[in-house]
Parts: sequence; structure tokens; C-alpha cells
Amino acid sequence: MVFNLRVFLWTIVAELEYHLYPWKDEQPPEDLSQKYNLSDKTLEQNLQYDWIQSHDQKISRLQEEMIWVQKEIHKLNVKMETHD
Repeated sequence: MVFNLRVFLWTIVAELEYHLYPWKDEQPPEDLSQKYNLSDKTLEQNLQYDWIQSHDQKISRLQEEMIWVQKEIHKLNVKMETHD
């Protein structure tokens, strides 16, 4: 009973979304694109950009950690040499 009600409501919402959505293909109309400042990039281009950005952030973090580790090793080396 509850499942059938959920399916019925989902159907209504899907139909509303279909009728209210301003465009049917991948690219929005030019006037809406300018009005809402939408990106001209496709979903695939956005995903690739986000993927590259995430890897760039990971690489930057790893570089910072490597620099920190090198500094700590240098401090230990200096400390070991002065105490001997």
C-alpha cells in the first residue's frame, strides 16, 4: 500500500519535472545560460576538471608533507651530530 503510494507520487513528481524543466537536451537555451550565468562546459568536462583539481590538491598536500618530513629529518640529523 505505502509502496504503491510512493510510486504514484514519484510518477507525479517526475511528470512535473519533465514539464517544468526548461530544456530537453544537454545545452541550455542561450538566454537562460546568460541569465543564470551557467557554464558552457558539458558534464563530462566538469567531471574531468573536478578530477584534475582533486588530484592537484592531493599532490600539493603530499608535497607539503614531504617537505615537513625532510625538515624533521634534518632537525634530527643536526641534533644527533651536536650530541655526539
